[in-house]
Amino acid sequence: MKVLFVYPNATLQNPPPVSLAIFYALLKDINNVEIKIFDTTLYSQDENNSDKIKEKNLQVRPFDFSDRGIRLINNNVFDDFKKMVDDYQPDLIALSANEVTISLGIDLLKVVNKNNTFILVGGVFATFAPKVLLAYDFIDAVCVGEGEKVLLELVERIAQQKDLTNIENLWIKKDGTIVKNKLRPLVDLNKLPLPNYDIFDEARFYRPMAGKVWRLFPIETSRGCPYGCTYCNSPSQKQQYIKSGHTNFFRKKSIDTINREIKYLIEKYNAEYIYFLSDTLLCLNDREFNEFCEMYSQYKLPFWCQNRPEMVTLERMTRLKDIGCYRMSIGLEHGNEEFRRKILNKKVSNEVIVKAFDILDQVGIPVSVNNIIGFPGENRDLAFDTIRLNRQIKFDTSNAYAFTPFRGTPLYEECVEKGYIAPDKSLHIITKGSSLDMPGFTKSEIDGLIKTFALYARMPEEYFPLIKLAEDDSPVGEQMFKELSDIYSKLYFSESD
Repeated sequence: MKVLFVYPNATLQNPPPVSLAIFYALLKDINNVEIKIFDTTLYSQDENNSDKIKEKNLQVRPFDFSDRGIRLINNNVFDDFKKMVDDYQPDLIALSANEVTISLGIDLLKVVNKNNTFILVGGVFATFAPKVLLAYDFIDAVCVGEGEKVLLELVERIAQQKDLTNIENLWIKKDGTIVKNKLRPLVDLNKLPLPNYDIFDEARFYRPMAGKVWRLFPIETSRGCPYGCTYCNSPSQKQQYIKSGHTNFFRKKSIDTINREIKYLIEKYNAEYIYFLSDTLLCLNDREFNEFCEMYSQYKLPFWCQNRPEMVTLERMTRLKDIGCYRMSIGLEHGNEEFRRKILNKKVSNEVIVKAFDILDQVGIPVSVNNIIGFPGENRDLAFDTIRLNRQIKFDTSNAYAFTPFRGTPLYEECVEKGYIAPDKSLHIITKGSSLDMPGFTKSEIDGLIKTFALYARMPEEYFPLIKLAEDDSPVGEQMFKELSDIYSKLYFSESD
């Protein structure tokens, strides 16, 4: 029984996925199961190199992967994939993708000589758009929801040539129809095996953080999110399971489980840096937070996490700094308080946001602030509210991404209803610009603001007329952007971390 995992990804984007490392851990010790992976992350795709796009737009500090000996693959990614499938002849191809990587995934599958290979697609996109995927004649089934138990059962049944049509969580084709199996109960995160990254290329273990390339490993401390932001599909996952009679999708690992995983990553993979994946690491009560800090203090490894402004307190941030918090990301998303509350369902005031960044600056935790430009119903004036709020806060780097209408979110439905996006439109990586067609806020305007966002967020206002020129996608605009970028880098990226 031969399994081929496929992971379509932009160049050098993100650490290796925990999900595939868990899948590999689940399958690797099963008799007569052979496993390989095709991961596009190390392929040179200039148009999809999100880290370099962010570096060009001054949203991250400059970095160089060659410092750690990382070299990209210059082969044609489709030719290499076809050759691997032809040579390996897998019984099962399992592709995992999200909204912005599914297009590459589909393009990869199109070059395959399918023969008798069973093709399964999973991930967030599959969960919210199973019919879209099953419209392709070469896709046999999609996994809706979590995949750990599904994969085990599917591999076992394929190997034993048993019926596949009643596996829970699978939508599967049969005799010209689609069998929609029910959702199975959620997995216990504390009972999953430790993720095994042996299947990945060694170069995948390196990621830039604050201008330095680290040997970095992700840890999933929880799954799902307790909040209800309208641009995120986590709330819809939660509702999907509740409507099916299951418990809340949001679950937390125990501190003991997290401790075991950190120790394992250090001992087995020589981890230098821990990357806590969860939407909000600090959704912990006081007892859990104290246990986490006491546990992590023994390792003294730098770590990164995400946080929300309303969860920032001086006491908690001081403790995180003491145990190794090297960097933190906070989603500001939009600077207009009313817009943020009514449209995004983020009920936090600008006053709380400013205070949170003041605390983090006082404690000495560098912060990367995440902003989104081009929401449905937004215009240039509203976007400048986001710029103005960024100018009031203290941060190390400021990111601006184009709003991406993910399936399974209320804002996706609004975009389709208002004609801002076609229902069948494929999206691209969030660093490549807007996917929407809005009459009141054009794609070129949105892309220009994203390109120059860091300049607007930090440089003195007397530069604004020049920054406006730099928004333009023209030789004059590019030259102005280059000149302003040089000034920005000297002012804000020259100091030591």
